Amino acid sequence: MDELDQPGALALRHVHDRLQAGPFRNEPVSPAIHASWRRDAASGLRPDEIHPPYDADVDDDSRLHWAAAPAMTAVSADLPDLRTALLLTDRRVHVVARWTRTARTAIQMEAAGAAPGFFCSESAVGTNSIGMAAGTRGSSLVRGFEHYADAFTHLTCASRAVTDPLTGQLLGVVNMTVADPAPWQLMTALVGRVVHETTQRLLDETGSRSIALYDAFLQARRRSRGPIAAVDRSALFVNSAAGRFVAATDREALWDWAQRSVHGGSDPNPPLRLPHGIADVRCEAIYDGAELSGILIRFSPAPTPAATGRAEWSRLTDAERSVAEAVAAGLTNRETAARLFLSPHTVDYHLRHIFRKLDIDSRTQLARIAERNLSAGSS
Repeated sequence: MDELDQPGALALRHVHDRLQAGPFRNEPVSPAIHASWRRDAASGLRPDEIHPPYDADVDDDSRLHWAAAPAMTAVSADLPDLRTALLLTDRRVHVVARWTRTARTAIQMEAAGAAPGFFCSESAVGTNSIGMAAGTRGSSLVRGFEHYADAFTHLTCASRAVTDPLTGQLLGVVNMTVADPAPWQLMTALVGRVVHETTQRLLDETGSRSIALYDAFLQARRRSRGPIAAVDRSALFVNSAAGRFVAATDREALWDWAQRSVHGGSDPNPPLRLPHGIADVRCEAIYDGAELSGILIRFSPAPTPAATGRAEWSRLTDAERSVAEAVAAGLTNRETAARLFLSPHTVDYHLRHIFRKLDIDSRTQLARIAERNLSAGSS
């Protein structure tokens, strides 16, 4: 990772000093948060001068809003008497709707940018749970002191991405923002409830056959971290890992290919050619009685000499990649820690994960892999 310029270094130091001067100085901060702070500083954001961008033209009549509104309303009504807001964003992390219990809370939340019309991307407002959940298509919790912007340090936020169960594409983010002390475990659970009920309403549109296929997909996803998809004549479900291989527009071709593979008996499946590349695939038929209701597909990249090690490198997190690049450049663990504003123990922790993911056992091997992938990225 490149060195920060002087304004960036000062901004990052401001955030670290603010943490050390506050009551949460001894609280652990995750590598993901540290990496986000550094990205914010490198992009030129100043923690004391951040104001969320605003655009009043919101898409509050979307399919996502229709699916999420009942659960958002129910959870909002069940919340204790706290200064709390439930937010719904679109795929651009533009807030399209908000639920609060009182008008006073609504006014307070609007002052913090927790209202329809505001944008919550990391590039605009710094480290925040909405931007992080959208970026990972997962869940994120950002406690007050973990925000990059000074203006948000009194807010704790839990968010989870909502993906289209048919295509795997990001639809938006469900967020809970609390301005009072609150158990973050409860916040995470309530946001999870909203996302679950929203997904069920989206599935109800597709009919019972797609729901059965989705259940089979969920079971397979829980048992494996690899790329998985489930397809039938009208629906395609993919996990995040499979998003590298297939897109929503590939459903028809994938369904035709999978049917031929299943009906082909014991013959080995040939590599599947898709617009996004070639993959080796294993198919598993899903039956409803005697009727074929769908096919479960497990992907593995078809190896090529040029791609050797590239898939493993892509699995590194941003924080791990930063450590890997510094160590590969010849820095010691202590020098890497000072450069990235981490502790040496955190660098050791990252290196163990990096070596395991890349299946290597020496810094020399790491340097070779890093050089190959960085050269490929710049070409």
